[in-house]
Amino acid sequence: MPLTISLITPSSFTPEDAIEQGVQGLESLGVEVRRPALLQRRTRYLAGDREWRLAQLHAAHEDPDTQAVWAVRGGFGCAQLAEHIDWARLAHRPKPLIGYSDLTALLHQYHLRGLPAIHGPVAKAAGQLLQPPSEESNIVRAQFDETLALIRGPTRLDYPLVPLGAVPGRQEGPLVGGNLVTLASLAGTPLAFRAPAGALVILEDIGEPYYRLERALWQLVEAGALDEAGAVCLGTFEGCRAFDDTPLEAIIAETLAPLGVQLYHGLPVGHGLQNRPWRYGATGVIEGSRLTVMG
Repeated sequence: MPLTISLITPSSFTPEDAIEQGVQGLESLGVEVRRPALLQRRTRYLAGDREWRLAQLHAAHEDPDTQAVWAVRGGFGCAQLAEHIDWARLAHRPKPLIGYSDLTALLHQYHLRGLPAIHGPVAKAAGQLLQPPSEESNIVRAQFDETLALIRGPTRLDYPLVPLGAVPGRQEGPLVGGNLVTLASLAGTPLAFRAPAGALVILEDIGEPYYRLERALWQLVEAGALDEAGAVCLGTFEGCRAFDDTPLEAIIAETLAPLGVQLYHGLPVGHGLQNRPWRYGATGVIEGSRLTVMG
């Protein structure tokens, strides 16, 4: 039986042709895509005002045939919704929320309330599946195949990563995190991120100069968000600009040094071509240069 998903636009406005291509891409995988007749009602750079976007989220969860709620894109806007969500309505028909980037704010709130969430490609990215077969389109297809597998149920996935410095022993903990600048923006608010004990914190970003990434990480460190983290795993930092020849990993290691937390990099997660999905809150195990997740 094909999967049925509902599209939502909780963040920024998306051109209609990009949405249509994303829908066609998902349908090419055998997914049944549901969406309201009017998916967006543009408000400035947002897909709609707060009430509009909230109504979409609630309606998608209440559709009895929908098996997952998939965000069209990120951008900005998810944090505006979190404190106004009727969490009891969502818990009545729990189903995973899928997305990344700005969705980071909601993924963590879902997890805190025991609701399923998947950090993975946004729906509009499925438009790339309509391109002629190539190495890049095959990578994207594999990532969507993994996402669909996670929707269906527990799935074991293995991810490569590289320890910075000496190879530590086995580490195990829940996977949390997401977009670095988004997480930092939540500090000092009711949505403030705090990694649970032993957590493997995944961080990624796009288009930020290194000094802004350092500032965002410093904010998380000083806010105590990473005090109990077991490790920090860096995904991709697509288009992020260096100031000199200092590698980003070295800057992050220096900022994390007071915490004594283990640092890894090279995780294929982020805004670039490599954006493999992972179930938010699932238990991950790091041994050597491999992260294994069953969840």
